Amino acid sequence: MNFTVDQEFINSIVNYFIGGICAFDVDSKSRKVTPLYMNDGLYRMFNGSKEDINNIFKNIRLSIIPDDLQVFEQGITDILADDGAAEFEFRIVNFDGSLMWLRFHGNLYSREGSSNIVSAVILDCTEEKTIEEELKRQSDYMHLLIGTDITFDFNCRTDACIYRFTETDALEHDSVIKGYHEKIPSLGIHEEDVKAYEQMMESAMAHPHRDKLEFRSVGLINPTDEYRWYRADIVSILGKEGYVSHVIGHIIDIHESKLKEIELKLRADHDGLTGLMNKQATEELIRSTLMQYNTNESLKGALMILDTDNFKHINDTYGHSTGDRVLAKIGDVIRNNFKGMDVTGRIGGDEFMVFMHNIRSAEDAGSLAAKVQNLVIHAFDDEDFGRDVSLSIGISIAPDHGNDFQTLYEIADKALYFVKTHGKAGHRIYSEELG
Repeated sequence: MNFTVDQEFINSIVNYFIGGICAFDVDSKSRKVTPLYMNDGLYRMFNGSKEDINNIFKNIRLSIIPDDLQVFEQGITDILADDGAAEFEFRIVNFDGSLMWLRFHGNLYSREGSSNIVSAVILDCTEEKTIEEELKRQSDYMHLLIGTDITFDFNCRTDACIYRFTETDALEHDSVIKGYHEKIPSLGIHEEDVKAYEQMMESAMAHPHRDKLEFRSVGLINPTDEYRWYRADIVSILGKEGYVSHVIGHIIDIHESKLKEIELKLRADHDGLTGLMNKQATEELIRSTLMQYNTNESLKGALMILDTDNFKHINDTYGHSTGDRVLAKIGDVIRNNFKGMDVTGRIGGDEFMVFMHNIRSAEDAGSLAAKVQNLVIHAFDDEDFGRDVSLSIGISIAPDHGNDFQTLYEIADKALYFVKTHGKAGHRIYSEELG
């Protein structure tokens, strides 16, 4: 059988090929991609009019999903390097709004100046990638289910979350929560952990990744009246449209181990003799508390530096055990006379610091300083060394004297210096006449 291959036959084969056989002009300087030839098979693959498809390829970068632009640019760079054929995959928004995965197999055909002629075969690999993503989703899902107590599946499209409990849990049924994202604050998560939980979920919905969070909860996943610590391990799954469709994960009870961790941290952050926080922990917590004062002008606070008078004399005369008793007693007085939101710490051998949070006036700080002084002075009335025990206290006020720790500390230290050089055993709120 004699068969002659002519140009018309070749054109017919090219146009009937299910996929794109194309040629593009790529400018080396501007990186602009201009279509020179696209076969009929490309238009059939996109299932649209030539005008629609031409518009896509004339402005190809506008149609590529932003997350895949870097892949596309690197692919073009590899082709222009002329080291052989380059193949890469990227997602594109079709003219009808649907998402397609394209596999681009290109080669440099010729080059003249900044003009580079690229020949390419373009195939639709959407179905292949969808199956691949689904297999990955199932693999991730099964990985999360192994050995877990509670699993959940949040559907980003419907805003519904399904909690599944194992038979060993007090709750042995599935719980479906509709309008999940808006209901997060009412699901029993501790108010201090709600914001972090919401941010974790919002981040997971924005782009596919893994994340974890430790939080306290009571109610839905913990059917008791006391908060317990849990850890959520999540992974967000990419749907076939190219956007996150599900956030799945598991929740593990870490209460006992978390309590031990907190206990160890408290020991590390606290002074063993007085039970107050150490210098570093005290300063960090005061700095953190002061952040509120930059956004809320109605707040007023007081920073106190409390120095033990005559401490070296007490140590040298009555012994270090007596000195330790004095410091421990001062610690008790401080801990028992400041409210829970106040920060209390021992910042040196015989020096203490307190930050009074949300006071009504500077006079309140002065009154409490006087009370603490009086309690310390009379704490050892029956002891030989009792007459030597007293405190000198310097006080600065936020925001009157500043909103940052360093400024408040320096100003309170000036007030303390004034007290120490004017007889000790007293307190002073900083004022301009101190210099």
